[in-house]
Amino acid sequence: MQYAMTQWYVFYTLNKEQLLAVRDTLRDIGETQNMNGLILVAHEGCNGTVAGSPEAIQAIEKYLNGQFGDIFFQHWNSDIKPFKRFKVDIRNEIVALKKVASPLLTKEGLGEVSRSDHLSPQEFHTMIARGDVTVLDTRNWYETNIGTFKNAIIPNTKAFQEFPKFVEESNIPKDKPVAMFCTSGIRCEKASEEMRSQGYKNVYQLDGGITNYLREFPDGEWQGECFVYDHRAAVDSHLQPSKRYSLCRWCGNPGDVKSECKACTTPCIACEACLQENPPVCSKECKRIQQGLTKPRAKQTCS
Repeated sequence: MQYAMTQWYVFYTLNKEQLLAVRDTLRDIGETQNMNGLILVAHEGCNGTVAGSPEAIQAIEKYLNGQFGDIFFQHWNSDIKPFKRFKVDIRNEIVALKKVASPLLTKEGLGEVSRSDHLSPQEFHTMIARGDVTVLDTRNWYETNIGTFKNAIIPNTKAFQEFPKFVEESNIPKDKPVAMFCTSGIRCEKASEEMRSQGYKNVYQLDGGITNYLREFPDGEWQGECFVYDHRAAVDSHLQPSKRYSLCRWCGNPGDVKSECKACTTPCIACEACLQENPPVCSKECKRIQQGLTKPRAKQTCS
């Protein structure tokens, strides 16, 4: 089965009543349409990636556009079921920085941020190819470890909340343009605001993120693969599910070391870091068995 997928984010101020209404409606649509995916809703907006039939994608996009106005959706197809279930969660933030209180927000979305600061894939490609700009990856180490743009600065953060401290200690020149990027663009909305608060004036971001860039430049300045937050683990430069990486069942980060599950002998893939301390496992159930938390069934089989 092939799954149609859509991904989006929108900054939009929601009060408590609206927040609950959006959550409940999205849940109803997802369950009625037999979708899988993860959606985050907060007082600052909505962010999600979901998969299902083309009709299901059309239904949820119709609702989102009606609720928030025109949204930029990114589409692709996957032969792999991206998520095991459908989930809509209320969070404090749709992308957690825990420092910037979204000064970019107005009642109806992005306010103070100028769209001129958002570079199209073509503009971003031209800018970084010239080499007269600081190229900055705003993602975490396990994402940058499997792929990034040529000559990009890597923060090596464990979580996005560490980004402000990284900027403070980075010595990135403030008199040179900064071209930042992330997976789909949402992280850069807050990262750019953080850099401006620290005195950076010429801050640009890749509109739609890495995935939007790869649609137009699969053989451009990108090197490696791109981590995605679902069971595909990563996509290659043509946005196809990775044939190299899978999610390590110990830590959830991408791994590429082929092995055999110690609990059920199923072939599996793990990351090098976890294999230094743990036996390879193919599933959460087998992980619990190896931890001594669950007894193996008489005939243990995993897929």
